[in-house]
Amino acid sequence: MSIEAIGALGTSAGVAETQASARIAHADFSAVVGLGLEGVDGALKGADQTVRAVAAGQEIATHDVMISLEQARMRLMLLAEVRNRVVEAYQELSRMQL
Repeated sequence: MSIEAIGALGTSAGVAETQASARIAHADFSAVVGLGLEGVDGALKGADQTVRAVAAGQEIATHDVMISLEQARMRLMLLAEVRNRVVEAYQELSRMQL
């Protein structure tokens, strides 16, 4: 079992965030929503793959499985909250009198 340095983990995550924010800065709303949905889908698929790997008997650390599951859960909760806010905003706009 290998142990990775904390700095190495933070560096790759920081690069990915910088690239994602650069794409979002020049995108329209539908592209931002699409990127968000792709991120949630990727996190859910990644968590599913780690759970399947553990069920198949591969040696994966328990904390790695829990981290991937928690990341997927948090992204899904964020997506649901954004959806709720968008629906509330639409309802508020539809109630406005012109």
